[in-house]
Amino acid sequence: MEPRDVLVEGRIERKKKETRQKIIRAAMDLIQRQGFDNTTMEQIAEEADVARKTLYNHFPVKEAIVDEHVRSLSREFTQETINKLQDLPDTRSRLLETLDKVYEQVEINPEIIGISMGYRLKNMFQGEGYSSGGTQSLITEIIRLGQLAGEIRQDIQAKLLVKQLDMLRGAVVMDWLNDPTRLELRKEMSLMVDLFLNGAIGKGAKK
Repeated sequence: MEPRDVLVEGRIERKKKETRQKIIRAAMDLIQRQGFDNTTMEQIAEEADVARKTLYNHFPVKEAIVDEHVRSLSREFTQETINKLQDLPDTRSRLLETLDKVYEQVEINPEIIGISMGYRLKNMFQGEGYSSGGTQSLITEIIRLGQLAGEIRQDIQAKLLVKQLDMLRGAVVMDWLNDPTRLELRKEMSLMVDLFLNGAIGKGAKK
């Protein structure tokens, strides 16, 4: 590829990224002002000052825009947190500290988080599979450090452990979103971490 072609391709990608970010900002501003249900794709296109075709080229539905917004928040959180993990003494404290901050965002933005999770689950059921990234990167690093320290068994792939923990925490969040009065999110988080690290066998059970 010629240098000029590389520059042109770079400008095109940069323009696409800028348009995508403009759409996300416009959509989230509208949703904040008038609610998700009252916001349409046509309104988002008008607010972002883009053609409807351009909007749909980037996002098929408004749920996808919300999900991308949540993913961007997760990426920022990951960058801020990942280098601090080794300052914590063990796997349990790393998981509790990380998930506490994640669940703080759930409590602040329950509607937005619920929409994002629903969209991801729908995609999984439609055969798009499990996608990792964001908070999963933090959990992956926590598992890696735990395996290196001998706190987590090494005969199971870290990828599988991350997926299992991610499913557990997703179930807790969905339960809380369905009825926040029914359970204490932070208490359930702590129980979930204990279940993940120690299993479900009682202390008096025979092995």
